[in-house]
Amino acid sequence: MLKCPAPSVMIRGMSRILALLVSLLLSFSGCDRPDAVELIRGETMGTTYQVSFVSRETTAAHRQELVKAIDALLAEINQSLSTYIENSTISRINASTDLKEWQPIDQHFDSVLQRSRDIYQDTKGAFNPAVGPLVNAWGFGPEEPDRLPDAATVEALRKVVDFDSFAYRQFPPALRKHIASARLDFNAIAKGYGVDAVGLLLEQRGVISYIVEIGGEVRARGHHPDRPSWRVGVEKPTDDALADKQIKMVIELKDAALATSGTYRNYDISEGKKISHIIDPKTGYPAQNSLLSVSVIAPDAVTADAYATALIVMGLDEGLRFVEARKGLAAYFIATDNSGKLVERRSSAFPAPVND
Repeated sequence: MLKCPAPSVMIRGMSRILALLVSLLLSFSGCDRPDAVELIRGETMGTTYQVSFVSRETTAAHRQELVKAIDALLAEINQSLSTYIENSTISRINASTDLKEWQPIDQHFDSVLQRSRDIYQDTKGAFNPAVGPLVNAWGFGPEEPDRLPDAATVEALRKVVDFDSFAYRQFPPALRKHIASARLDFNAIAKGYGVDAVGLLLEQRGVISYIVEIGGEVRARGHHPDRPSWRVGVEKPTDDALADKQIKMVIELKDAALATSGTYRNYDISEGKKISHIIDPKTGYPAQNSLLSVSVIAPDAVTADAYATALIVMGLDEGLRFVEARKGLAAYFIATDNSGKLVERRSSAFPAPVND
């Protein structure tokens, strides 16, 4: 079974350093250290992360302390939301078959759950974290099935995929199942949440200009030292999952987030057919339409991440109408026409590519 990482966004212009000349005052001369872009890299959520931020005062000790804080935060989020960790919060809830017991949830889980419910309702179920049983059945969960589901199995599982099969208690935060076999899967929103969490950590430490990326999901605040925004690249879809990534276009991003969801890297091959990892909760089958990828710009990464998945499920025409009707969202769609050629469509609010 072939499984590959989600589409990524490449960050440009991170290594340039501005030169700042300070004028002489009377007999005193000197120079200030210019704003520099610090870069931190690591691994999390089965992929990589990259944090770039503007700083004048980062010492080796301060940098190391920041690395530890970021890694600890991401490990905490993973322990809450990862279905690949047996004793995580979500794995514990998924494994339970008790319909009377309230399962306590942590702050990360609670935040993602509430945002998920909002987007679930707004998309009329196109984004549905209760899709876990179908994700597992199609081979994209923590356990690989012996065979892919037949029509009867899909129909049976589709009845289980209901976000309302989880009851929520606010004080103290907890979930209780209505259906024993119900399963949650936050993979379509967790990386975006992680990006936002790291961004907020930086802001709490006084960083006002930064860009955070986890597995292709990006949050940008402030600006790069030598331009009024940050620049990010949108990946060009390819049928070769192992091919080197190519940039389709570069856009400017400031005080916003960008997430890309696609069917062209994370998929399985069965009987010569490509099976997307994005499952349509309404049909129970992998999303089947002309879309190869959707890149969404939103105020934060958790929102962009979830809506990108929902738009893949909706398809090109419905997805474009959906985005145009919502303030604060912008999207860039790449699809194929009947002849197999790439077709590009963008919402009116999606920025034009950078040409220089």
